[in-house]
Amino acid sequence: MVGLCLARPANTAVFEVGENPQIRALERTAPVLPMVPGTPERRGFDYVRHGTVDLFAALGTATGKVIGKLSAQHRAVDFRDFLDEIDRQTDPGLAVHVICDNLSAHKAPVVHRWLLAHPRFGLHFTPTYSSWINQVRAVVRGAGTTLP
Repeated sequence: MVGLCLARPANTAVFEVGENPQIRALERTAPVLPMVPGTPERRGFDYVRHGTVDLFAALGTATGKVIGKLSAQHRAVDFRDFLDEIDRQTDPGLAVHVICDNLSAHKAPVVHRWLLAHPRFGLHFTPTYSSWINQVRAVVRGAGTTLP
């Protein structure tokens, strides 16, 4: 995975996928008051709840392009639909590597069938209980470079 990030093979697109489930969809009942000299931005404390939403996001390591999709739920079919979105927005001549965590939805039969139908895609899983960014930082620090 780190090799894909640091030395991307030719004719490939590498995406690091992250998900944020159950984001509260809130609407403020009053407008945000803008900043003025000497006064910070101010927000009211009350809001209307509109349930939750799940965010899927893929960061292209070479381009910095972000592909995002909102979903009402966080199921394997929603992840498969997100892979469809990545497929639509990526040059069809490129092989696609997707780095993601070990969530069970990523390994479900519906995702496996989708991958068989889309041979240019490959999934790479981070080790359980780890973050890909921690691995990248460790490798980069070992090479004598610093990251925040």
